Amino acid sequence: MKYRVVKRINPLNTDEQKLYAAPQYMEELTVMDLAKDISDACTLNVTDVEAALTSLVRKLPLYLKNGFKIQLGNFGLVKLSFSSKGFEKAEDIDASSITSKRILFTPSTELKSEIESVSFSRM
Repeated sequence: MKYRVVKRINPLNTDEQKLYAAPQYMEELTVMDLAKDISDACTLNVTDVEAALTSLVRKLPLYLKNGFKIQLGNFGLVKLSFSSKGFEKAEDIDASSITSKRILFTPSTELKSEIESVSFSRM
């Protein structure tokens, strides 16, 4: 993976700027890009792969909102989580106590191991 050097304000001392390595991403891949690439590696046609990926993306929010954790094989686990205000008594807690929602992704051990082998080069 490529990286670039950027100057940023030091969060510990806002009067000071430091240089940091920052990721340099390639272009963004679309569902169609993924579908074409996956189709080349298997017997499914591009349309079938695109339909499956689009359906996955469309169904994920429904499953998350209903409290499911979604295990995506060797990719990892996706789940919905939230933060809440704290109270002394359980009866004081209701849905309005929830302050923010977030989607959590936990990569599988296989994905983590694959990422361990990444090498970095400066642009």
